[in-house]
Amino acid sequence: MNVAWWCSSTPGQIWTWRYTPFLGVWVVAATFIGGYVLAHRRAGEPLDRRLTRRFVAGVVALMVVSEWPIGQLGVGYLATVGIARYVVYTFVAAPLLVAGLPTWLVDRWFPLASRRGRLLSVLTRWPIALLLFNLVLFATHVPVTIDTLKVTQVGSFAVDVLHLSAAVLWWWPAIRREPERNAIHEPIRAFYLFATSVLMFVPAAFLTFSPLPLYGLYELAPPLWLGFDPVMDQQAAGIMMNVIGGLVLWGIIATLFLRWAKEQTDDDEQVRRARDARVLERMAALADEERSATARPESTDQPTRPARP
Repeated sequence: MNVAWWCSSTPGQIWTWRYTPFLGVWVVAATFIGGYVLAHRRAGEPLDRRLTRRFVAGVVALMVVSEWPIGQLGVGYLATVGIARYVVYTFVAAPLLVAGLPTWLVDRWFPLASRRGRLLSVLTRWPIALLLFNLVLFATHVPVTIDTLKVTQVGSFAVDVLHLSAAVLWWWPAIRREPERNAIHEPIRAFYLFATSVLMFVPAAFLTFSPLPLYGLYELAPPLWLGFDPVMDQQAAGIMMNVIGGLVLWGIIATLFLRWAKEQTDDDEQVRRARDARVLERMAALADEERSATARPESTDQPTRPARP
């Protein structure tokens, strides 16, 4: 059984169903989950089941698309699977990881006054996070990057780390709720996510409408049983980035917007109830005053006669 650190392209190697474990995937997953649990134990904090499920689900999503066979197919054989890996990294794993971090753990790992905290504060300001995310999106999908980096395990690992890191920074202001952690809300959040859905159309359009293969890595890969030629595979990858990625992103936008609308409705309802309670208290006080005035005996002003001697 072959063992490797990370999935990478091996030019000319014919695909087989022989399992190839990628040790780096298991090390990364163990580091994420182990660090998460260890931080809770050191701080004496119980594991929040809801947050823990989110964090673990994000790690599992990373493992599924990074381990064999999806990792190997996406890096060395099919651009369609490669784009599917990117979609899962960006729109599934990253938001789950960000949403699974409790506030106290973020404060523990990234104190606001520390260098780590200040760096995170700069990188997660929404204009900077939006710029970084799209720079990584464009830079890691140009042919020279794919054909140069994904043929080595180190290069392929570096690309995946860039994708996950940029996605975490991008989701941070949209998902975190702490104002001091650059949290944003509607309508800025809707514009923030919508802007990325529009910009993502640019690389997707190049993949979909290019008449020639853009990536030598996938063009020269040994053919699979699917019958995809490189151009069909590339077009399907572009459609997946634009349609599937867009649908996932718009689904998240709709969920966040509906959640915000419900919170606004609940806040308005609480304000209305508090206002009605104050009105009722005032009406009750006025009624008590009226009852007290009615029950008070009227004073008589009769002149006093002088006493006879």
